[in-house]
Amino acid sequence: MRPPADLRDRQHSPYRWVILAMVSLSGFVTMGFPIAGLSALLSEIAASLELDLIQIGVIWGVGMVMGIFTTFIGGSLIDHFGTRRSLVFMCLAAGVFGSLRGLAVDFWSLLLFSLLYGTLQPVLPLNFIKLNREWFASRQLGLAAGIMSLGFALGAMMGSGFSATLLSPLLGGWRAVLVAFGLSSIVMAVLWALLHPPVERRPGPGLDLRQLVIKARRVAGFRELQVIALAVFGAVGLMQGIVGYVPTYLRAIGWASVEADSAIPLFFFASLVGVAPISHLSDRLGSRRPVMIFGTSMMSLGALLMFFADGDYWTVMLAMTVGGLCFDSFMAMMGASITEARGLDMALVGSALGFGGMLQNLGGSLLPPLGNTLSVISLNAPFLLWAAAGVFATGALLSYRGRGRK
Repeated sequence: MRPPADLRDRQHSPYRWVILAMVSLSGFVTMGFPIAGLSALLSEIAASLELDLIQIGVIWGVGMVMGIFTTFIGGSLIDHFGTRRSLVFMCLAAGVFGSLRGLAVDFWSLLLFSLLYGTLQPVLPLNFIKLNREWFASRQLGLAAGIMSLGFALGAMMGSGFSATLLSPLLGGWRAVLVAFGLSSIVMAVLWALLHPPVERRPGPGLDLRQLVIKARRVAGFRELQVIALAVFGAVGLMQGIVGYVPTYLRAIGWASVEADSAIPLFFFASLVGVAPISHLSDRLGSRRPVMIFGTSMMSLGALLMFFADGDYWTVMLAMTVGGLCFDSFMAMMGASITEARGLDMALVGSALGFGGMLQNLGGSLLPPLGNTLSVISLNAPFLLWAAAGVFATGALLSYRGRGRK
């Protein structure tokens, strides 16, 4: 299958399915598997480098913190250089910086390499979302976003399950696994260079600080983008809090390690099952907003069930299923909705996604530790804060009555 001779006709070309397959594969290889894989390897890394719990938390959270500062700039660079050049460079650089983590000898060297990797890792998904918007019309964009998120979700589930138990013994330890993650990203850079058709670019103004400020003011002025960004702030904060706290909480109330560790994989499995059909539902409805509202409501309900579960096994499993069912579909709809915002030019899509990414990473960095501080009151109190974050996200979406898709 060949790319279309005229890229202006790409939304009608069969080659768009090749691009979508690459987007989903990239989400699996460069995002889902290595991020979840790192979480599974943290105990082995900590033992090797003699890290304490605080240092482990810093290494785990540094990417999201860096994303607060890099996503808008990265999104603007995607707009300026185009998705092809941005993807090739970012996959290549992320592969190199990600591999360097395998050479770390102590906390500080690991932190340095993680900071370098963290400047790029939060920006990579913005490329994938913009590519979907370039190659798919609104009538199929929900399905495309769902298939993209399917790659993320499948990678997260497999990365958390196989990185420590299979890959580490097979390759000889955590260092080799991190290097393998990096090399896989470099392979994706080569594939994008070969398969993404070159785009003739028109001369335009250079990208400097003044242009960044102008873009920031333009995208921040979109009421629709403000609402979506506030919603994703609450939803991602809820998810990060739940995923990080639940295993520790369940052990603290007396669950065995095997049972405690089974809760979060169920959360991700439910999300994996729901992502494609729920995302495609938005195409059938002609609107993303009802699907997003349903998603944030389900996440809030899951957190609330955890608050009232009191350690009951089946209630906890129900909470994880309910809370996880819509997460990846919500994230897919978030990206699609930003790219479809009324009046938003394609030349500003990356900047708009970066604006949403700032709030996403801020919520993911701020709300989990804020919830954890409530554990001194009661071990289940953090779930009440995260449920409130989901209600906040739902309220933000309800506050704006925008149009459906064209």
